[in-house]
Formats: sequence, C-alpha cells, structure tokens
Amino acid sequence: MRLFQIDKAILLWGLINEEVLSLFKKEDLLGIPESRPYLYGLKNIFFLKNKDYNCFYLTDNMVGILFASGKIKSTYIFYKEKSDKGFLCPSGSLYVYLLSRLHNIEVNFFPQGELEKSLDKDASTLGGKPFVKKEDLKFVVLSQDELIGTNL
Repeated sequence: MRLFQIDKAILLWGLINEEVLSLFKKEDLLGIPESRPYLYGLKNIFFLKNKDYNCFYLTDNMVGILFASGKIKSTYIFYKEKSDKGFLCPSGSLYVYLLSRLHNIEVNFFPQGELEKSLDKDASTLGGKPFVKKEDLKFVVLSQDELIGTNL
C-alpha cells in the first residue's frame, strides 16, 4: 500500500488481543508495524488477514511518517502489565504513545494477546538466524519493556 492510499488508519502496536477485534469493522484500515525485535506485526498481520480485516504492514520507521502525514486516527497499544504506575509495554510503545500525544491522536490501552515464544530475543537475529558476528554481539542493544506512566 502506498502512502497516498492510506487515509485515517488505526495503528495497532504490540501483540494484539483477539477480544479487541470486536471494536473494529472489517472496512477499518488497520496499520500493523513490524514491532522489532519480536516481530509481533508478522503474527498480527497474518491473524488479521485470515479474519478478512483491511490492514497493511509497515516498518517501525514508517510510524512517524504516518503521524506526520496525518494518516493515523487512533492508536491501540497492547500492554503486558497494568499497575498504579502505568502500563508496562513492549519496546517502542513509549515512542508510539508520545507520537500519538504530539499529534493529538486518541490512545487506547488493552492487555496484549497470548505471547508465543519468539525466535528473536534481540536485534542480532532475524527469524532465529544470527546476522551479527559473535565478536560484535557486545554492541547489540537489547530490547526492554517500557513503562508508560499515568503522569504522562
């Protein structure tokens, strides 16, 4: 899908929860970022396509462009844990939350779906296959969960 074809998409960040699907109509346009390093987007896109939802896959880097272009109408972030301090979410969630707030986009939080074992635990592998030399592993930045505080 090309940028000019996207109009007022709903951004889904994290591992989607099947119970939330009742909130969306089949004709809603759902934007599914890759969500590196876990690639939740790959799981999400196949799941949604199999249920005949209108969705498109995008790289994490494209998320900012969609916001800046006015292409996002609402954001759904799927969290791992909820506490009085806020929402514990997968890496990248704070970025998506702050972009949403910056562009006055509604943000909705929902518990994440069932987590399957991921082949990729950090940015040194893709599909479980290493592509970083062993001697360079010390330079790999590991993914960490992010707390989106209630005071933001």
